[in-house]
Amino acid sequence: MDPTSPTYTDEKGLALKASPLGPPLDPLPSVPTEDATNVEKGKAPSTFTSSTGGRRMKLSNIVIAPAIIEDDVDVFEQREDGPDYRGVSFWGAVVLLLKQQFGLGVLSLPGILNTMGIVPGLILILFFYVWTTYGDYVIGQFHAKHRGVHTMGDVGYIMWGPLGRELMGWGFWLFQCFIAGAGMLTISISLNAITTHGTCTVVFSLVAMIVIGLGASIRTFKHISWLSWIGMAAILPAIFLVTIACAVADRPANAPATGPFDKGLKAFGNPSFVDGIICVVNIVFSYGGSPGFLPVITEMRDPRQYTKAMFLAQTICVSLYFVITIVLWWSCGQYIASPALGSAGVLIKKIGYGIAIPGLLAGPIIFTHMSAKFCFVRALRGTRHLQDSTPLHWIVWLSLVAVMSGFSFIISQVIPFFDYLIGLVGAVFATFFCIVVIGFMWLHDNGQKRKEGPTSLSYKLLYINSLLMIFLGFALLVMGLYASIDAIKLAFASGNIGSPFACADNSNSV
Repeated sequence: MDPTSPTYTDEKGLALKASPLGPPLDPLPSVPTEDATNVEKGKAPSTFTSSTGGRRMKLSNIVIAPAIIEDDVDVFEQREDGPDYRGVSFWGAVVLLLKQQFGLGVLSLPGILNTMGIVPGLILILFFYVWTTYGDYVIGQFHAKHRGVHTMGDVGYIMWGPLGRELMGWGFWLFQCFIAGAGMLTISISLNAITTHGTCTVVFSLVAMIVIGLGASIRTFKHISWLSWIGMAAILPAIFLVTIACAVADRPANAPATGPFDKGLKAFGNPSFVDGIICVVNIVFSYGGSPGFLPVITEMRDPRQYTKAMFLAQTICVSLYFVITIVLWWSCGQYIASPALGSAGVLIKKIGYGIAIPGLLAGPIIFTHMSAKFCFVRALRGTRHLQDSTPLHWIVWLSLVAVMSGFSFIISQVIPFFDYLIGLVGAVFATFFCIVVIGFMWLHDNGQKRKEGPTSLSYKLLYINSLLMIFLGFALLVMGLYASIDAIKLAFASGNIGSPFACADNSNSV
């Protein structure tokens, strides 16, 4: 510890180790162990058991689940009756965090290497892994300091008041809906591929919407985590099947059937400004699950395990990104398909998509669930209906899930093109929530320390990094939005994109 930085002690006067990110965090209080059934709303139980010594301690003047955000009051209580909103285990958290990151992102990364070249492409994938992993760590620190935070809307309220809550809250909601819409679009592509365009694409999207809505209606992440395990168990074999099939094939499936061909493998590409920026924001999107980490933390049995779970999930994610992306790029080059599951020919494409469907469903289920729960907590926070299975609880919850599923379906039909939808979402939302907001969060909790006296070198570097995240993130947002809109306009003008709510095949199967 820097001798010039402030020191911290616990209630016994023992020194605590400080982090360069800020003061040490107080241990989380334990859950009441008795009197819970007799507590009236708005009153605290009479005693609780200390997590450190087992002592019976008196509680008074504590309001349970207040309507406003408080730093020392969790969003959900740990309780034995009703849905278990605090039941996510360590491994449940790992798979929930991993599934939010790994899925749609990996399907677009091989094409990025073809456009950017392998050297800048891999450098950018690694760079944003480091930057977003640091950001995910900041998210955990922020939540530990402000335990009433449930989503980015609450973060906005703490930093900027009611206006921040509305702008960031509904921005977070829209982000989740857009990702779910991209997932529905991918499922319609998979069903078209499997059936060789067996029916209207809109019908396939409607089927996806219904299944996703049913899955998202599960009320707790504790049970959603099991769907995430199934999803990862499905998507990984499918992607590895396509990867291996591409690696052992004599020529890429999309290459000319006879004669010489050139994969166009390049160490350094020569993309246009628009194509280059879209590649960058697509990479950011591949780590764009970060805003959804907060709702997972609030439902963890022990939120103090979040950091370890997050680092494990991020490390697994980037390792898979590197292996799959490099092999597919080397095997296919400019003949890579988008999404990448279509790169190994018709038969492997059908098999791969068939295996991957549970994994392709799991992602949109998580994001639809989070968008609905954002509205659900906003509506019922501070009332008994939030965690009691009352008629109002069920009506509000199921209605919200239905509305969110329908809205994401509309998004998937109005913007019916995978690459450009990913680029648009990455430019507007992923850059803002995964980069810009992280800088503001760190400065909110730690920025004032530079006024208190001399600071350490690590603090100065983190301070500069936060400023860079804000300014570079905003610059990338503006450039990415411009590039995405320009690319969409060009694609429509060239006739490469069909009309909204079209029945036409979107899988290149017919």
